[in-house]
Amino acid sequence: PAYITISDLFRRHSQLQVGDPIKLICDIHKSFIKCTGLNETLDHFYGWGQLLLADFDDIDKNMADADKIFCNLKDIHELDDISYLDDEQRDMLKRFFANFSDDQESELKRRFLSLWCHFSDIYHDYNSRLAEQGLGYEGAVYREVATKEDIDFKYDRYIFVGFNLLQQVEQKLFTRLKKMGKAHFYWDFDEYYMPRHKTSSATDAGHYIAQYLEHFPNELDTRSKDIYAQMRQPKSITYLSAATENIQARYVSHWLRDGERYKDGRHTAIVMCDENILLPVMHSLPTEADKVNITSGFPLGMTPVASLVTQLFDLYTIGSRQNGARYRTQYAGKVLTHPYTHYISENAKGIFKKLKDEHIFYPDNKTLTYTTVTDHTQLPDQADGPSVHPLTSADEGLALLFPSGTSFTSVDTAQGSSIRNTGNIALLHHICTIVKTVGVKAKAESDALFQESVFRMYTILNRIEQLASSGDLDVDITTLRRLAKQLIGTTTIPFHGEPVVGIQVMGVLETRNLDFNHVLLLSCNEGNMPKGVNDASFIPYSLR
Repeated sequence: PAYITISDLFRRHSQLQVGDPIKLICDIHKSFIKCTGLNETLDHFYGWGQLLLADFDDIDKNMADADKIFCNLKDIHELDDISYLDDEQRDMLKRFFANFSDDQESELKRRFLSLWCHFSDIYHDYNSRLAEQGLGYEGAVYREVATKEDIDFKYDRYIFVGFNLLQQVEQKLFTRLKKMGKAHFYWDFDEYYMPRHKTSSATDAGHYIAQYLEHFPNELDTRSKDIYAQMRQPKSITYLSAATENIQARYVSHWLRDGERYKDGRHTAIVMCDENILLPVMHSLPTEADKVNITSGFPLGMTPVASLVTQLFDLYTIGSRQNGARYRTQYAGKVLTHPYTHYISENAKGIFKKLKDEHIFYPDNKTLTYTTVTDHTQLPDQADGPSVHPLTSADEGLALLFPSGTSFTSVDTAQGSSIRNTGNIALLHHICTIVKTVGVKAKAESDALFQESVFRMYTILNRIEQLASSGDLDVDITTLRRLAKQLIGTTTIPFHGEPVVGIQVMGVLETRNLDFNHVLLLSCNEGNMPKGVNDASFIPYSLR
């Protein structure tokens, strides 16, 4: 049998490709300018674009009518046809819209309305723009598949396992496959939080599953106590307080050894409510735990290549003086002492020592790239031995790190989008070259994590460079750095492990549909468990 995620199932049956996040925001910016007539720069718009894209994604995944959602709030008569709403929803909307029927308009109201009345146009123009390129955001792809009449479902059976909250598009797909006799459903819940009788209601945890069981019946016997009555079984639960996150991580070793839990292998789980403590948890695993499966990926932002790229961005922007003729020692020193710099030049630490010893605060290119060598030569008339001549020679690696007279900021601050874009392209290309050089020179002596982190970083920078070259990404250097940091922060390097062998180290979401005999729950604090939700949206709460 094949096993895929619900996202892959939708993508497999769509003609559209899901665009990468930066490309999607760049295109929504173009639609925004076209529909509103506002000359808003991409730098200022980027945060709005992310919110707007999330709203469009929600609209499509719930198969809502964008024109009705974004109706003109000033015209209360547009609410005359709201037969698709129940009485409670109608009252809620009328209370909300009443705020905009007031004759006294505040500046905030005026600006909100001026944007709101264009959102429907932006939605349609944006979807058309993406479709012409064969692209779509996730919600658009899901909706296209859910509404497509002719789909060739190549498998005889589709088994859906462990869903909780279903979007409307997912429900539509489930219903379609069920009518075809191809769908089977397996639900993971416990009777503890489900309704006892048809007239009673479930708690929040069982609210959605209780509804879905009527439409998508369970293949397993829901009356089975062995499967669905586990929460009332006797359990041994211990609560521990810890002053810091690192202390919790250090406790892992003691916990695994206590009662020899490590011997239970895959029946033992270490669950991180805050996945940022993965590194100290990994270092705290005892030597006895020889087999471990880490389902969380290693964050690219925690690797040395991420700090190198950050330092290079700083060096070529705020660390550069006189159009690249000189550099600030503060930023040059960080690059010279970075652990990966020795792959580029063996002389880096010597140059850094020279800067400190001679108290050079704004070294020029020659100071940073020329190294001193000793030449022992004997001339014919020197019978008493060779003379010593100090010579300087240019170091190719250092010349790559500190290019002569190259200013990425001077081009960036010039007027005109094409000129500004050139600065970004040159900067990204140069940092890409440095990352590639590190990867090539360290290939023989590096481990798998090193190689994968350098490769992922090169791929990210190369993709941003392509978007800048095509004219899609036209931003200033501050936004460029922020976007690069954001992409790096959301990228992980997967570990390769055997999921059915060894202690399981995972985040909360990875524990779904799995059962364990021993569970250590780390960082079980407010804001982590449950995770804080960001409900920022252009669509007011009552409308949502």
